[in-house]
Amino acid sequence: MWLRLLAQRDNVAVKISDLVAYDHDWTLDSLRPVVLHCIDCFGTKRAMFGSDFPVAGLHASFDEVYDSFKAISAGLSADEQAALFFDTARRIYRLDELSSAGLLPA
Repeated sequence: MWLRLLAQRDNVAVKISDLVAYDHDWTLDSLRPVVLHCIDCFGTKRAMFGSDFPVAGLHASFDEVYDSFKAISAGLSADEQAALFFDTARRIYRLDELSSAGLLPA
């Protein structure tokens, strides 16, 4: 309920990351409803995946986390997947602006 209420604010986005911190015995099936609920609330234009490494490495490898996100989002369109894995973060964190201003390494 709270996440859906928060998602009503157009200026709020969600980073979906380190789910394994709260579910040490996680499985793809235990992560799937959480990830899909976030995407359902915010849509792919305001949701993004993050690894939260190295902290998440306490409970899963980078490949396990990344592969889980890939499996969970497999039913989405290529554009929606691109948004979750890159486009939303690029826009929210203004990476293009930082790059053109010389504030990111080349």
